[in-house]
Amino acid sequence: YRFVPTNNTDLTQGKLQALQVSIDGEPVVFHPEGDTLSENQLKLHTLGTSYPVTWVTLHDTAVDGTDPFDANALAKATGATPFKRPENGQFQPGSNFLTFFFDITGDTDANAGNNPELAARGAWGGILRVDYDKSRETGQIGIVVLGDADHSSFDNMTFASRTALLITEDRGDTLHDQLNSLDSIWAYDVRF
Repeated sequence: YRFVPTNNTDLTQGKLQALQVSIDGEPVVFHPEGDTLSENQLKLHTLGTSYPVTWVTLHDTAVDGTDPFDANALAKATGATPFKRPENGQFQPGSNFLTFFFDITGDTDANAGNNPELAARGAWGGILRVDYDKSRETGQIGIVVLGDADHSSFDNMTFASRTALLITEDRGDTLHDQLNSLDSIWAYDVRF
């Protein structure tokens, strides 16, 4: 999600937007049945791939007012792309806020990750990179790290340098027990 203010003096006025990924010309959207094992989720989580992104508006205070609303329901209704538990994100230093990394935590139970079909679709989590064009309205997305049992449940991230991305895990008690492993901090070189 991102919030785009429309009034610089009243920051409660603006648009809430969510990211939409397109694969083969079609948006990757939520499907109540069969979404987890979809071909598009596999493509989105395949290393070395890149797909176009744009922002879709979920709520605009100028049109929709300021009453409470369900952002998740609006994201599904407007065709935003579902990601497997996005947790944290950081702009890459020196990118003029055009390169953004975010992580997906994935599932909290090893049963999902132990299924090769689900693991290939982000069950262990992952790190995605979005490169925006200068307007910051469109860009390209690709996965740079696909989690596994040893590197999973990504949570907080920060840059130690322009190209060294540090990321912590938050496996939770169930995964700690199932994998007999505590959380780690990983460093990834994100030069491209």
